[in-house]
Amino acid sequence: MQAYDPEKAARIWDRVRQPPQAGLDVQKLPALINEEWADAATYLLLARQFQGKHNLMLRQMAEQEQTHAACLKGIYTLVSGKRAPEFTPQPDSAPLETMLRRCYGREMRSLAAYEARSTDPEYGQVFSRLAAQERDHCRKLLELLGSIQPTRRNL
Repeated sequence: MQAYDPEKAARIWDRVRQPPQAGLDVQKLPALINEEWADAATYLLLARQFQGKHNLMLRQMAEQEQTHAACLKGIYTLVSGKRAPEFTPQPDSAPLETMLRRCYGREMRSLAAYEARSTDPEYGQVFSRLAAQERDHCRKLLELLGSIQPTRRNL
């Protein structure tokens, strides 16, 4: 067994205690977290307007958005050394089709943000996974928009 070097151990512990210096702009993460919480709240609101497979799909999307927010909060904590700000999402109150269109736009913005960060050496794999789920959400929203019955469009 090798001799214990207290100076070397102290340097290692100093590095471990310091937040990682990723190439991320930590100032932009709270806005992404807020978008994820808004999507989750909106999907839960929308789920009440559907039954069956669409209700289940929207609830699963809401859960995934909550997971995205938690991942982003974790990254924020690691990069900044502070807890991420808390948000109280306010879901839209608009006609069904309008809400779905707005969700699609937010999903596309999130997708672009995550793809842009997918090359980050520290968190790129996480952002790639988030991007893949957002891409799937875009597809599901288009499916929902395409399945709305004409009588429901005026809700």
